[in-house]
Amino acid sequence: MSVRLPEDLLRGERWAARLAELAEKHAVPGLQVGLLTLDGPDRHTVRVLSHGMTSLRTGVGVDDDTLFQLGSITKVWTATLVMQLVDEGRLTLDTRVVDVLPDFRLADQTAADTITVRHLLTHTSGIDGDILTDTGDGDDALARYVEVLVPAVCTTPPGGHFDYCNAGFAVAGRIVEVLRETDFTTAIQRHLFEPLGLEHTVMNAKDAILHRAAVGHLADLSDPGVRAVTPTPQWSLPRSSGPMGGAVGRMEDLLALAAGHLLDGVGLNGTRFLSAESARLMRALQVDLGGLSSTDAGWGLGWAVGPWGPYDAVNHGGATIGQIAQLHVLPSLGLAVGVLTNSRGGTALAKEVLAEIGRELGLEYPMPRREPGDHAPALALAAAGTYESATTRLALERDGEQVLRLRVEQKENLTGEPDAAPTTVEALADDRFLQTADQIEFAHTTYRGEEYLFALRLFKKVTS
Repeated sequence: MSVRLPEDLLRGERWAARLAELAEKHAVPGLQVGLLTLDGPDRHTVRVLSHGMTSLRTGVGVDDDTLFQLGSITKVWTATLVMQLVDEGRLTLDTRVVDVLPDFRLADQTAADTITVRHLLTHTSGIDGDILTDTGDGDDALARYVEVLVPAVCTTPPGGHFDYCNAGFAVAGRIVEVLRETDFTTAIQRHLFEPLGLEHTVMNAKDAILHRAAVGHLADLSDPGVRAVTPTPQWSLPRSSGPMGGAVGRMEDLLALAAGHLLDGVGLNGTRFLSAESARLMRALQVDLGGLSSTDAGWGLGWAVGPWGPYDAVNHGGATIGQIAQLHVLPSLGLAVGVLTNSRGGTALAKEVLAEIGRELGLEYPMPRREPGDHAPALALAAAGTYESATTRLALERDGEQVLRLRVEQKENLTGEPDAAPTTVEALADDRFLQTADQIEFAHTTYRGEEYLFALRLFKKVTS
């Protein structure tokens, strides 16, 4: 089954004006929006619409060949590289990390000895994993990163509760390096970018500078009454972050990679890069979120799994230093849609754009769901308090019986974004709420006798 494209979707003055309107509303200097449909075995359609500037400092415009940071969408490609090794019989999903990396160490060595490849790819390793240690720009960056993970703690046992883990994908990338006997940048170039003919996707700043590249923008808090951004002083994350979020590319190449998964491991150029079995397994539900999200049912291997109405879909987002990316893939419709932006306001912008594209295609983009009734008093009573991960502190504050705001503080600033003022909260249910500025859904839950807030990551309650 394929989806019918309206003739003017992402074309013409109406859509150009709409992107300009949303960019101004969300303080996003530049963006690309794109979609791909498979129209038959050998036919496909790609539409890309670009808007704005790569940087407010230079004023250089965004065109269709401009590169944006894909952020954590890179995890899908890292998982693909691992599954290629599974196809080759070099490992299995149940291979323990220590069987490939004998020196793998964590604060809890019993946990380290238990973690498997499957745990890494499904964010169930248990590692409190927003660890972006800069270990230099050399080919040994990942090897050194894994060496310095020794103090990392496990907040849950391996195979336990889902807890989004950047560090786990760095470890997966190191496994790729060891089994491919090369550095990760070379491995992804040889085994994904080159076979698929992607000439505008790279893994580092020195290659990105050969193209027109977007610069991230951070919130400018100098005037609290004005929503504004300023170019970031740091362009990219450390090289050790490559497998978790280092890819840089244009929308057309991102859609080509997505098409390879729509075609069950075959690129648009006809090259098979992954077995059909592995491609389907990556999209299959591996971890059920148990109702903690009203948009995502759970997680596959690298992909988040969540339907668009009656249609199965997988997705992944990305957030780097002032850049936001989104990619959604609907296999039964042969459809992929994405948004690339160079401002943290891109989170809310992407949701609006994707919802509008969905409506024009007769599809239901998944948005956080509100249950009928007044849930604020119950939510305030149960959930108000302070919660922490290794890098972030969340304060869910209340006034009387009403939860009013969420304060987010970076204990360790990973992206350079300044801490924002407390944001308003909308109660969606007795145990779920929406951070309204970025439309991010949180759930209040318990696990092994402890209270947490969950928004892909687990944040443990430390004070009431």
